[in-house]
Formats: sequence, C-alpha cells, structure tokens
Amino acid sequence: VEACIDTIIASGGYPEIGYKRAMGLIQLHKAYGSQRLDSACKRTIQADAVAYQRIKNILKNNMDQSSLFYQDLEQDKPHIPIHENLRGASAYQ
Repeated sequence: VEACIDTIIASGGYPEIGYKRAMGLIQLHKAYGSQRLDSACKRTIQADAVAYQRIKNILKNNMDQSSLFYQDLEQDKPHIPIHENLRGASAYQ
C-alpha cells in the first residue's frame, strides 16, 4: 500500500491531488479491509498500473481475490507446445 501511495503522489501534477487520492486509497481500508487492499495494491504494482481508480475497481469487482491473475504472471511456459513437426524462425529464411 505504501508503494502505491508513493507512486500516486509522485505521478500527480499537483501535490494536493495526489494527497487526496492517497487519502482515498487509505479510506478503502475501512470498506474492504487491509488484506484485500494490500492484495489489490500488489496486483496493480505487478501490472505497473498504479492508480486510485484501478485499485478501487479491483476491490469493487473482487478481482483481488481471484488467483487467476497470479497464475498468469507466474507461468513462463511458451504458449506453443513442443512438437517434433514444429520448426523455428530459422526454417523460414
């Protein structure tokens, strides 16, 4: 949450706007709880898309509770399966 607040304050053109957004982010703790807020903040940091409205939408739509997002980030497998008939880019030069 602290990293998100730092990013929000640094990204605003006027410090006052950043402070209001940061306070709004802290207020989300009352409605959704600290664990969910922390999870939503981690999700936006991993996606490199930190913004108050995004965090609020993640919490509102319960996207912080789905593990699908984290599974997608952790998979480093290629989307094409390995097969003996598949050729690489060097075969087409």
